[in-house]
Amino acid sequence: MSLASYLELLDWTARQTASGKRGRTPASVPPILQRLGLDRASWCELVSDFGKLFGTVAGRPGCVDAMRSHRTHRRYHMRRRARELFADAG
Repeated sequence: MSLASYLELLDWTARQTASGKRGRTPASVPPILQRLGLDRASWCELVSDFGKLFGTVAGRPGCVDAMRSHRTHRRYHMRRRARELFADAG
């Protein structure tokens, strides 16, 4: 994803989550979300509830499952709702 696409996605996300800032969804945002494999509702929930959905690490379930702590060598765990959001979108 290019820097410009990423910044456009961040701007669109902020407009969805900040009261009084709702704006028209740029035509280029849906393709970005499609490339990420997420729908609009899942993306907005992942962003707005980020602190609740992720603990030590964040990412797609397969990536998080493959990671291990450098200190304890234990696998990281994802909250169920975060897994559901990725599953619903994919």
